[in-house]
Amino acid sequence: MPISLRGAKVLKDLSNEELRTLHMVETLLKKGEYAPKEKVADYSGYREKDVDLYLSRLNKLKLTRRWTGQFVGYTLTLSGFDALALNKLYIDKKVYGVGRSSGVGKESDIYYAVDFEDNEVMLKINRTGRASFKKVKRKRDFLEGKFHYSMFSVAEIASKREYENLLKLQGQNLPIPVLKGFNRHMIVMNIIDGVELVKVQYPKKPIKLLEKIVEFAKTLYQKYNLVHADLTEYNILYDIRKDSITIIDFPQAVSTEHPESVNLLRRDFTHLLDFFGKKWSITTDEVETVIDYIIK
Repeated sequence: MPISLRGAKVLKDLSNEELRTLHMVETLLKKGEYAPKEKVADYSGYREKDVDLYLSRLNKLKLTRRWTGQFVGYTLTLSGFDALALNKLYIDKKVYGVGRSSGVGKESDIYYAVDFEDNEVMLKINRTGRASFKKVKRKRDFLEGKFHYSMFSVAEIASKREYENLLKLQGQNLPIPVLKGFNRHMIVMNIIDGVELVKVQYPKKPIKLLEKIVEFAKTLYQKYNLVHADLTEYNILYDIRKDSITIIDFPQAVSTEHPESVNLLRRDFTHLLDFFGKKWSITTDEVETVIDYIIK
């Protein structure tokens, strides 16, 4: 399985000391934009001259980036953050190896991987912080009240939220991914058959497909007190062979107690009903009728 994720490529070449140094940089980034070199030495317990060598190699491997100003500091790169998460998933025996990319999106990357029993799995890597921070903070309620955050903390918070939302729904025979593991900004899940609904030209019965989506939203709302809040044709995968769907991408899901939950639900189905109408000429009930059906 050819490796295309850079953090996975270099991980096997890192010493335990270099990995610990990289982790100390990550820890210090929770306090500021850059990790001061002297603090990295203090936190790691290594001599400063050794830390210089470790940081120099990490910089050469493009796992960190050096900054010089009032002090000499370091930050992670995306590859460095990936390496830390993959190392922990390997230690926890969740991911043995990473292969080729399956897709790159605005807020996540998907890779094929294998577990320790040689089963193929999917690795979802959250890249929420790759977008403009101002736009992210405006859209993500989980950042409210946080004054310091980086692309790494944003991605980790979003991924943890998605994992916890999905964890509540596991084992309930719902059309969602099956969780296999989690660390930082990475979620390990089963291989999902199907393509994004937006790419589907001829589903077997579009109206039945829409009914499945509505029933899923109703179950989510009534039984699990959740609203997906990003239920679009990009987050619904369709398997034409099985005539089945899988709903993905849950980082924005909110509790039904959230003051905007019904408005978010309305937004989802206003968009979906419009999509089904334009693409497959499906005439449906008014959106308010659908919302009433889901929440009552």
